[in-house]
Amino acid sequence: MGAVMKSKHLIILNTLLFAICLSANLFAAGFAETYGMSAEGISRGNAMTATVNDWSSVFYNVAGLGRTQGLTAAPAAKEGEMTLKLRKAESEGGDSGKKDIYPSQFATSLLVTIPKLKLNIKRYNNTGGGTPTYYPESTNAAKMNPYGFLIIGGVLDLNTIIKMPDFISSARLGIGMGMNWDFSMVKVNDIDPRTHNFIRYGKECQRAEVFIGAGMGFLNDAFGGGLGVNVSFHGKGKLYMEAQLTGDPQIPIGQTNMDLVIAPAAICGIYFSPGKFIQAINGLDIGASYRMAAKMKISPFDAAAGILGGAISMNLMLAIFDYYTPHTVTTGIAYSRWGATFSVDIDYEMWSKHEFSKIMEYHYYRGLPKFRDTLVYKFGFKYDTPLNWLSVMAGYSYVPSILDKKTGTQTSLRVGTTANKIVSGVYNLLDNDKHMASAGLKFTLPKMSLVKGITVITVGYQFQYLVPKSVNKNGFSYNLTTGTMDDIVQTYLLNPSYKYSGMNHSVVVEIGMKI
Repeated sequence: MGAVMKSKHLIILNTLLFAICLSANLFAAGFAETYGMSAEGISRGNAMTATVNDWSSVFYNVAGLGRTQGLTAAPAAKEGEMTLKLRKAESEGGDSGKKDIYPSQFATSLLVTIPKLKLNIKRYNNTGGGTPTYYPESTNAAKMNPYGFLIIGGVLDLNTIIKMPDFISSARLGIGMGMNWDFSMVKVNDIDPRTHNFIRYGKECQRAEVFIGAGMGFLNDAFGGGLGVNVSFHGKGKLYMEAQLTGDPQIPIGQTNMDLVIAPAAICGIYFSPGKFIQAINGLDIGASYRMAAKMKISPFDAAAGILGGAISMNLMLAIFDYYTPHTVTTGIAYSRWGATFSVDIDYEMWSKHEFSKIMEYHYYRGLPKFRDTLVYKFGFKYDTPLNWLSVMAGYSYVPSILDKKTGTQTSLRVGTTANKIVSGVYNLLDNDKHMASAGLKFTLPKMSLVKGITVITVGYQFQYLVPKSVNKNGFSYNLTTGTMDDIVQTYLLNPSYKYSGMNHSVVVEIGMKI
């Protein structure tokens, strides 16, 4: 009886420890990578690399902080006309042309998304005898409530602090940050690869993101560059707990130590406007950017537990691998004429460099899901109407799934507490190819006499369509301990086939001021 009681309390203690110290592996990117960073960016299909010049440059292309010559009071003003105006003013030794430029800025926005995801699982049903039949059964994986993000951004013109040399036409510092609308910073979601889970939505993307950078433009913003960081955290921790063999629930004595340090991930970018040198191609802009992989990693997270009196003791190896965003290289090109701008971006996202914790590698050390590198295609359009105060925007993006086609059916070796098994299709992560369409309006309010800046309100809508996907299991499960095949009916009950798809509706409202 004593051994049974010890075993019972060992299970309770182990469960309590595991509940406190998650061995998490989150796979998806943050909200900015899933939806976009700014209202204009989202409205334009996030195809912003070649033309971005506001606070969201810290995400789309930090070099855009070094581009201010087009930030005028009238959004419909042609850049060429403004350039001639500035050059004339400079040649006359005056600064009358420069008063129309508003390089500093701050903005705040709210992004709300309404997920409408679908997941149908086929369960094996043979209760009536005869030929087995299947019936669909839903799971909570697709049942997500609306969620949202609060986003704040700002840029500061360095010329307000120190006079830049004449060949530096623009120089600014910028910051963009967002958090969950309930003011939580990170929502950790413990993921067992066997769990059915959409890896880009819900808790998977609900975390704070912070981007900081600086950029400079040269020769009237003919070209420029920028550098910055994406802030993430690394660290390590320790935990020791003591419990006793009486009482349920346990109230253990604990000692916890955790050290977290900032682990900045580099961001950089460049832009080039060849039309500043060749009038025939005026309006052509080219840009490129790079965002280094970012992740939160707490490892090792050493844990030890003991029963008062020394009856039972154990050491645990835990880890917390939180969010992960991949190395991303983006190239973009845009052309502006008659108030209209067309832009195209291509992202190369290196998801194959994702890593698993040692705990996952131990329990699933053969056949863990492999993510693939992807190319994301983005198209954007913006038209500054003759009304001057109104701009119209639209965009489209194609985002392929990061999952390998065999992720749901590949054979894996599962290390278990009672038996080791070779199982087909043990992993059930969910990610679809996505078509994303968007539209938006930007309103530039008349300048008021008591306000030094210009107020801009941007409203955007994004629709994401998840291409339906099917995963067909074959029910293969071989028990290495007994040397026998598991019952195929039981295998299907535990690991059935499924289909998943859906859509997402997102709305963003941004209020900003240019100064």
